[in-house]
Amino acid sequence: MNKLTELQKVRALYDLIGERGLYVSTNHDVFSEKPEEIGVLQGAYKVPIIKPGSIAYNSALLFPTLTALMNHGTILVVGAPGIGKTTGLEFAGHFFSGTSLDEILEAEILGNPQLKTEDVVASLDTVKMVHDGVREVIPSKFLKCPVKIWDEVNRTPADLVSSAMKLVDTGKAVYQGTLLQSPKGFLGATANYADEGTFQLTPPFLDRFDVAVMTTSPQPWDLRKIRSRGDEKLNGGLDKLLEIPEELRIDFEKIRHEINSMPEISDNGVSLVSAFSDFLYGSLRYSEAASDCLARATKGNAWQVNQDSASAGHFVGSPFTFTNNELSVRTAKAMERYSKAFAWMNGKKQVELDDFKAVAPYLLWHKVQPTETALTENPKYANDRISFVENLVGKIEQDYIELQGLEVSPGTGALKLYYAALDALGECKLFGKKLDDDKVRSVVKNAISKIGSLDKPYAITLATHLASEYNHKYNGKSPNK
Repeated sequence: MNKLTELQKVRALYDLIGERGLYVSTNHDVFSEKPEEIGVLQGAYKVPIIKPGSIAYNSALLFPTLTALMNHGTILVVGAPGIGKTTGLEFAGHFFSGTSLDEILEAEILGNPQLKTEDVVASLDTVKMVHDGVREVIPSKFLKCPVKIWDEVNRTPADLVSSAMKLVDTGKAVYQGTLLQSPKGFLGATANYADEGTFQLTPPFLDRFDVAVMTTSPQPWDLRKIRSRGDEKLNGGLDKLLEIPEELRIDFEKIRHEINSMPEISDNGVSLVSAFSDFLYGSLRYSEAASDCLARATKGNAWQVNQDSASAGHFVGSPFTFTNNELSVRTAKAMERYSKAFAWMNGKKQVELDDFKAVAPYLLWHKVQPTETALTENPKYANDRISFVENLVGKIEQDYIELQGLEVSPGTGALKLYYAALDALGECKLFGKKLDDDKVRSVVKNAISKIGSLDKPYAITLATHLASEYNHKYNGKSPNK
């Protein structure tokens, strides 16, 4: 019998959870290739049909799977009560980490107003303090468990949520001056939709979650498979269904190495996925309302006047006008990480742009705040943030395609000029001809001027980047010396 690869094991475990009726949902909403869409109700809705040879997933199971494979992955699961948010995380945690369900349940915490730091992070050993005068910190079961589940996190008071941000972000926590490290594994939190017993989760806390999914109730045809596993309240438990076949035990370090080693598809030395994700990051970062100084013209600096309260600017309808906030550096890192993990899950040899576009909505929807402009375009974006991000990524991709074809002068494309100027800066050469410092300066100034003449916000970003690279290289240096 041939030994299974780590990818085959992960795929088999993913299928096993559904086949055993532990988490069943045939709401396929993530595709390895963009599906064909068939309009129904005169085009009011679209039904996706998978392309031959491609793979379809349910986001509520796919992303816990990918997150469980990370060193310290973090995931937020949002939805109505009683539809499997918590159990989905519990089963994914059990099957993909090998941690027993009992251990996961013992460590699980339930958000409530009485929750204390000691429940989440650690406490002091009072017996040793009293009898021996020794101050010893005891990590909580939640901290020590490889699978940390914080159920109904939005029922937790804001001050405790704030104190737990480092734990969610890095897997580390500080208690009474002692730095504590949790074992490798994922942290999953669930949140019901807002009601009278919930607190508002702050943007900084939400930003700590790499990925978020919206769960839905099962389709009516899924109920048969759910019932087929039996009713544990009648039959006594799930022991047999929770058994992990020995041949499906996975090697985490090998998987993480394989994911991390995934190369990106490239063109003429340019990594296409990174180039587009950086373009997306830059497209959402800019703010006309923040400042006339380009160094401070970012949404992070628009703390007095945001996109909604500002007067109409020059770039009406540009992608940046659809969000009130920008993306964090941790989000930029997560975009690369999950693109690689998704490409690996699909059995690819390199990361492609389709991999990035498939995961991006789930990495961003809980972090970006739509503006009134966005909600005017489609009021449903107030509820369906995933569709909002999908649409926004599409707008940014159109800008990216447009940029690739834009000419700053006959026969000279904007991107071609941009990369030529970067090469001139880096190598002090242009078309194989060596340049002195004065010529490099001339090339860069010419590129900045021509690219900056384009009436597009992304032209400002490219021009500013060239200036930044030049200033960095020649900072404090005399030309030609």
